[in-house]
Amino acid sequence: MLMATQTEPATNAIFRALRSVDVDPDLAYEAAEESRRQAGENVITVIGAQLTEFRAELDTRLTRIEAEIKSQTVRIDAMGSRIDVLQRVIWPLIGLLATTVFGLLYRVVTG
Repeated sequence: MLMATQTEPATNAIFRALRSVDVDPDLAYEAAEESRRQAGENVITVIGAQLTEFRAELDTRLTRIEAEIKSQTVRIDAMGSRIDVLQRVIWPLIGLLATTVFGLLYRVVTG
């Protein structure tokens, strides 16, 4: 199919069909151009709907990711708190155990 340029008349099927039944060339050209314009609007509408759907899907996925990140952050914070508690308990126990062990060793060595 030949495409019309600015310097040549429209030669698409609609234009040729209208001309074949003796429709005025200007009217046939306007009808062919209107058909193109409407087809373009239809494409824009379809693409717009697809973009809207895609955006909604991305928003849903982003919401899930944010929720997962928050959940992981809460878990990490909880683990950090547990580690802090364990360190407060373990280090004094290690100190007490070390004192006992060194005391026993001192007795064995000096005794």
